[in-house]
Amino acid sequence: MLIGGACALPALAQTSAKPATAAPSAAKPATPPAGAQKGVMLSVKDVMRHIVNPAAETYWAHSGEVDDAKGANDRIPTKDSDWAVNIDTAAQIAEAGNLLMMDGRARDPNGPWMKYAMALNAAGVAGMAAASAHDHDKTNDAGSAMYDACFQCHGKYIQRPKDSLYKHDIDKDLRDAGKAAPPK
Repeated sequence: MLIGGACALPALAQTSAKPATAAPSAAKPATPPAGAQKGVMLSVKDVMRHIVNPAAETYWAHSGEVDDAKGANDRIPTKDSDWAVNIDTAAQIAEAGNLLMMDGRARDPNGPWMKYAMALNAAGVAGMAAASAHDHDKTNDAGSAMYDACFQCHGKYIQRPKDSLYKHDIDKDLRDAGKAAPPK
């Protein structure tokens, strides 16, 4: 099942002359193979290292704008294969939000942790929808939402040096720079 209808699968051609049989009304959950581990397998740090960071960096490499000596360079995909990369990495981000909400991984299940994990999940879902629609602006917006979820969570849960940007009031910094604060 796809979240938010972000992608549509083509109808599969029937390869048999036999009539289709109805699926059982209630499917039994799959039984894990003997020796399979259940529950949380990776630490939060490992989820970040192996899932969130690579997916986010790849998504951002295919979205947004980078300014250099030549001017502004738009990184939004122009080829279907590049849009597919954004769909895949946004899906990884969406599922990582779910992974961060699991018992055994959530730091404070009734606190900001869940809010940030849900924001990460929502940003991933938005990224999948935007990339599926080849929507330039919404692809950028989803990348910004991913960044905001990460930034806010890291500011709360990762100890940083006294002068770290994570400790700054970003809204105040933007006002001081004469720029509007991002919408919340």
